[in-house]
Amino acid sequence: MTALDNLLKSYRNGTALSCVTAYDASIAKYLETQGVNIVLVGDSLGQVIKGDKSTHNVSFEEITYHAKCVTSGTKKATVMVDLPKNTYNTKSTACKNSKKLINNNLADLIKIEVNSDNLDIVKYLVQKNIPICGHLGLLPQSVKNKSGFRKYGKTKKEANSIYNNAIFCDEIGAKIILLECVEVALARKIANTCSCPVIGIGSGLGLDGQVAVIYDLLGISFNKITSLTKKNEKVINKVIQAFIKKT
Repeated sequence: MTALDNLLKSYRNGTALSCVTAYDASIAKYLETQGVNIVLVGDSLGQVIKGDKSTHNVSFEEITYHAKCVTSGTKKATVMVDLPKNTYNTKSTACKNSKKLINNNLADLIKIEVNSDNLDIVKYLVQKNIPICGHLGLLPQSVKNKSGFRKYGKTKKEANSIYNNAIFCDEIGAKIILLECVEVALARKIANTCSCPVIGIGSGLGLDGQVAVIYDLLGISFNKITSLTKKNEKVINKVIQAFIKKT
């Protein structure tokens, strides 16, 4: 059984799925030992690793490098890897890049941002037996300014689009659906309707699992630290200050 097979079996047996980003072997190994189900090599590395303002400039080479680091530190966890912006614009490119990761054992699952314009690409990848996670709602690769960072699905038109795209992904055989910053009621409706696991980030509880960026959890993210992780930041600060005092 593959790591992904085991993950989906655990889900069917009632296990809630946890997904946390990692970009190196040490963090990946630690997350696995703590029981995290899915380790995500996210294009969020553009912000938290490279210090960019967005995910837009992450290259396929960079995501591949970090996937190599992460897979060297994991044995059982499902490794999910983002395809960066502009690396899956066509069926052939999407398939070629996905297979590079899958065939070199750098990913168990490929995550792509799904919108109404690339459903044919999603379907093509599934038909090529590439395990896909469809990312819906807030799509960081498409966000052009701060106004794009908001809740999605507030209007009927937007809600219908997200719902229909989620159902499409589920029906064609996507392994997992990820909802980012989707209205809570809509997210729960999608989770209750889809047969595949539906996990969320900023989309409320009551889903099949949750996603987090490791640096956000630790309270040391290059991005804005939320009030939810302030206490974690204080713990890290104490450790660092204790070390400084001993030097």
